[in-house]
Amino acid sequence: MVRKIRTYIYCICFVLNGSILIAQNEKCGTFRQIERYEKNKTLKTKQIFVPRPEMQKSILTINNKIRIHFDTIGIHQPAMVDASGNRIPNSYKLFIDTLQNILDSVWKAEIETYNFNIPPSDNGRGGGNEYDFYVMNISDFGITNIEDDLPVGPTKPNRQFASFIQIDNDFGVGYRTKGVPALMATCAHEFHHAIQVGGSGVWESEYFYFYELCAEAMENTVFKDAKDYIFDVKTYFIDISTTSLFQQKYNDRTAGYERALWGMFLMKKYGTGIMKAMWDEMSITRPVMATQNALNKYSTSLEREFSDFTYWNFYTGYRSDTSKYYSDANIFPMVSFKSSILVSSGKQDLSLTTKSFSANYIKASTTTDTAFVIVSNTNVTDALDYSQQTFPFKLSFSTSSATGFPKISTSVFAQFQVDDYLNWSYIAIGTSRGPVCFPNPFNPSKSSLLIALQGIQQDRNATLNIFSSSTMDLIFSGHPNFKAFSGTQYAEWSGRDNKGNIAASGIYTFILSNGIIFNKGKFAVIR
Repeated sequence: MVRKIRTYIYCICFVLNGSILIAQNEKCGTFRQIERYEKNKTLKTKQIFVPRPEMQKSILTINNKIRIHFDTIGIHQPAMVDASGNRIPNSYKLFIDTLQNILDSVWKAEIETYNFNIPPSDNGRGGGNEYDFYVMNISDFGITNIEDDLPVGPTKPNRQFASFIQIDNDFGVGYRTKGVPALMATCAHEFHHAIQVGGSGVWESEYFYFYELCAEAMENTVFKDAKDYIFDVKTYFIDISTTSLFQQKYNDRTAGYERALWGMFLMKKYGTGIMKAMWDEMSITRPVMATQNALNKYSTSLEREFSDFTYWNFYTGYRSDTSKYYSDANIFPMVSFKSSILVSSGKQDLSLTTKSFSANYIKASTTTDTAFVIVSNTNVTDALDYSQQTFPFKLSFSTSSATGFPKISTSVFAQFQVDDYLNWSYIAIGTSRGPVCFPNPFNPSKSSLLIALQGIQQDRNATLNIFSSSTMDLIFSGHPNFKAFSGTQYAEWSGRDNKGNIAASGIYTFILSNGIIFNKGKFAVIR
């Protein structure tokens, strides 16, 4: 039996002088190799591409769209594996039959159902114009090889290329996910890379994290039984406060796999069309602006969706609701807390910092109660610049209403303070309820205010009154609209007064009532 050292690698594979650029014992050494390559500009004048493997046999899948290359004898012979990952003798035919069905399912999902562009032709290099998969004894899950001598489309920074894919021949001993589930995940993942590089092109290596993020998000989208991504969710939840969504620097913890949950979140909310929209935008611009532009087409924004993303990520493990949030949330780990504080008498302050588009979960407890606060900075300019600045914020907690702080749980009162409220998301969650209202503070030009119903039904007789906290002048009175957000109904206020004017910056009080229940809270408008 051939023993293989496994390095958990899904990667877009670039090549240098005919050698595959893979570093062993790394999740994806490709990125570091490419960074070195890009520094040596003289090498870019050379034609560089990986030669295609020569295999003993090839067959077309049932739909005639994909050609599978494999060996029937020797070290590359495919095999099914048992539950322990050991190869099953004389099973290569079953492996190939299984692979045919998987690849046809991938094509049907990603091309025919999700409407991604077909990867460009390789001019018959694999024996025809079908897309080529090579089954080989490799140390990786799979590799998408870009054919540098087959560029397509116009010359531009993000040049498009034809490609071919290599996948492992057994997914057995040493793999974190084994057998057919690993095969499904790999095929969906790598074929999405082929779509990316052939349709949207290859941006600079600092953006490779986004390619991996999206490709891994496709695994469980195409195959519900493909759950290899769970390993990377665990990594993300451990480092959730230090890993920025748009963190470009590559290292063992920030290759992009661990942020696949962002792509899965967006597709759960908006369908796979949002992924198609992002990659259409990626053909003309880089990840941050591509994401913002795609979300704008869905009448939402990067700032608002990231805030909701942080909220979803709180509801995992025993807090999970798989109908509202992620379907696998019950087997996700719990988020790690940036800070925990025991609130006693008086006022207690926490001064912290964060990077843009990272999530910070803070737990505040009394002897009888617990509340949670989610803080994130949503500075799009910083994300576009990839400057990774740190931004300060302050939280103050008390057990008394005498401080004037908003009540966030039965016995916890809290205040959030920053210099620039426009670039922040703050959500307070009590033990037995969600946020009273959010985003808070909010900017009426970017979003509406959503107010928790807390026992009030969607009654057209319900009333919403908004008062200026300083003078208690009534600026709005009327029947609220009701809006679903993350599977829960809220009362909605547009931020306009009864004259149609946008409310001025300041602190306001709301009272939502059905005549029996009166829900009251405070919020800030920042313009």
